[in-house]
Amino acid sequence: MTTDLLKQFIYGAVMMASFTSGIFFLKFWRKTQDRFFMLFAAAFFMLGAERWFFTFLPNSDEENTWIFSMRLLAFLIIIGAVIDKNRE
Repeated sequence: MTTDLLKQFIYGAVMMASFTSGIFFLKFWRKTQDRFFMLFAAAFFMLGAERWFFTFLPNSDEENTWIFSMRLLAFLIIIGAVIDKNRE
């Protein structure tokens, strides 16, 4: 198994886990209508989309600025959701 093939497999596994987590939080948001769960779902969908974009880059270096900014934005959404939930 080549290194590129192994990287693609791991990116796919992380993408699947991110989308699964997003669906999990979306289910709780639909049940409770709590903004916390909606923000977590959006962040995990963004993390999954970020890994999906890695599969189409010719050399999947993680130092690509716009890919890294997607990951940064997702983590900022998570931090904002936690702060917003604790301020209530």
